[in-house]
Amino acid sequence: MKNLLVIFGLLAIFILKASAQTDIDALRYATPSLQGTARNIGVGNTMNVVGADISATHSNPAGLAKFSSTEITLSPGISFYKSNSNYLDKNTNDSKVKFQISNFGVVIANRYKKENETKKWNGLKVGISFARLANFNEKYYFKGFNDKNSLLNNYYDKLSDNTFITSEEDAKTKYPFDASIAYQLDLLSSDSVGNIFTATNNGNMLQEYTVQKTGGMDEFAIGFASEYNSKISVGASIGIPFINYTERIKLVETDTRDSAFNLNSFSNETYLKTRGTGFNVKVGVLYSPIKNLKLSLAFQTPGFMFMKDDYKTTMEADYANRTDILIGESPDGRSTYKYVQPWRLSAGASYVHKVGFVAVEYELSDAQMSKFKLNQTDASARDYENFLNAQIKNKYGLFHTIKAGVEFKIQKFRMRAGIQYRTSPFDKNAAPTTINTDVITYSGGLGYRMEHFFIDIAYTQTNTKELFIPYSINESFWKSAVPVATLKIKKPAIFFTVGYKL
Repeated sequence: MKNLLVIFGLLAIFILKASAQTDIDALRYATPSLQGTARNIGVGNTMNVVGADISATHSNPAGLAKFSSTEITLSPGISFYKSNSNYLDKNTNDSKVKFQISNFGVVIANRYKKENETKKWNGLKVGISFARLANFNEKYYFKGFNDKNSLLNNYYDKLSDNTFITSEEDAKTKYPFDASIAYQLDLLSSDSVGNIFTATNNGNMLQEYTVQKTGGMDEFAIGFASEYNSKISVGASIGIPFINYTERIKLVETDTRDSAFNLNSFSNETYLKTRGTGFNVKVGVLYSPIKNLKLSLAFQTPGFMFMKDDYKTTMEADYANRTDILIGESPDGRSTYKYVQPWRLSAGASYVHKVGFVAVEYELSDAQMSKFKLNQTDASARDYENFLNAQIKNKYGLFHTIKAGVEFKIQKFRMRAGIQYRTSPFDKNAAPTTINTDVITYSGGLGYRMEHFFIDIAYTQTNTKELFIPYSINESFWKSAVPVATLKIKKPAIFFTVGYKL
């Protein structure tokens, strides 16, 4: 623990140049799940095994070869977020509603003219698509009385490191995004020999957390495909993903039992805004060994992302002997860095009949292949980069996704259902023991097809569990553990697709 504090202490000197990315950030961007059209969502994200859906541009571009005409689609949606939080034996519910665009794009189907129909290739199909890969919108609130420790104990650990903090001026300046602000607001103090004291008397405070996350990961992709001899389709696409993520976490600690001398309450609010863009390449094939049966294979290269963070911390302190509220703010922080997304491999099969189809797909990826590259050359930044990437390798590993979907035709109507199951991305030795981190998604939908116009609707719901650890402390020193919030999350959503075939 002491060595870990030294590493983070050294990093603080350069924190204005490079913020501390975490392995949680890596996991957030390593496990996207394509949404696409309402038809693709309704059948459990398996249309890339069937083909003729623009969502294939972002998964298996060979599916574009199945288009017989030019098609334009638009897919708006409404996502709902519901959470149940348990913190210090208290349950709290929260919810959020968000509008989004799941997909927008066009497929240009260039077929050979009649005099050239003896050719084996069925023409070049080009897909231009924008799709949502991940939805980061979340909101939860939880509270409880913590009689063991406080956020200020985390700051105590930092300011008590005599190898890094050697004077009161160091305490005021060397942790400009957390502990130093608290010290300037007298939430921590020191005596003449350097002993540190916390205003909360090391706990016995009502803690209230509000966590709000917004944004998502989207991708613009251009794909090309063609089919040979009505048997094998090949395709490739270039993807340009965009990350837009904002996080606000606010903690309010209130003295409800008159155990902290002079301190009524204090709050700590952190703000993080992440933007990024990058590129990847996808290649794939669809093969029909016998009539109606299709086999698929696709691969996505590791994605290279160029990221930028803006971040800030604001604290407030309310003292009994003052009529005003003391406010402290950090500088405006900014950092740029690179992030590598892991590769992705998928294989599947579908059986397509005049009454509908059934499709299954298996997807494999490796979260431990995520990697950060900080844009710094100093020794402390390199040390943190190595530490962070080692954390990723130790905590995460292979994860598997199994998908299944079915569609039935009744004249011009379509009925759909689907399911996706993703195993935990954690290494078995690092996985949480108190919750199951597998993810399951159910979906269903309806569609109506006319000669040129079509409309689809889909409903989907993802159920997950998460742990929220608000801060860390030297547990052996304090002889207590930080309380952990258990989050049960449901993400239902409704999507619509309107399309037109030329």
